[in-house]
Amino acid sequence: MAQNVKGRFGAGPRRRRTTKVSSKNQVTIPASELRAAGLKSGDVVRVEALGTGRVVMTRIDELIARHAGSLDTGGRLRRQIEELREEWR
Repeated sequence: MAQNVKGRFGAGPRRRRTTKVSSKNQVTIPASELRAAGLKSGDVVRVEALGTGRVVMTRIDELIARHAGSLDTGGRLRRQIEELREEWR
């Protein structure tokens, strides 16, 4: 049975959900949790274990946005990519 618990970040109550890992290592994530996380059908996610019993999924475009521009190449990398694109055309 679902139980109301305080949200992890103090955002108010949320419903505790449980699911079961299948024999094929598949897990069904409740639609309400996916909506709350902003995930939808077709999203590509990175899955990583954060210790025993804890797995985190991060949408790939969020990872790209977080790290975009973090390399300071002075524009050299962008020019190299553009040159390669021109060669391929």
